[in-house]
Amino acid sequence: MGLRFENGVGQTPINEEELEGLKIRTITHQGELNEFEQYNIEKALLWLRGQRLTMDQVISETFVLKLHDRMFGEVWRWAGKFRNTEKNLGVKSVMIRIA
Repeated sequence: MGLRFENGVGQTPINEEELEGLKIRTITHQGELNEFEQYNIEKALLWLRGQRLTMDQVISETFVLKLHDRMFGEVWRWAGKFRNTEKNLGVKSVMIRIA
């Protein structure tokens, strides 16, 4: 019978690699990260409502990167940029623009 430490819902620690990209150094757990991201996304949606965009603008690479920055830019340093590292989901980084 020893001490058992288990993380509750939202208490999963953020790994070291991800911590490097965070702008908010007080975030240490997934639940905190989710809250900050959600707030940033909600602000981006409010911004988006005020935009008058054509379909050509919406599907442009420039707009996609700008929207991504608006959605995650207050939380992550890499917001608004194409990923250049490999993750265990999605497409390979060299295929992002093509896919």
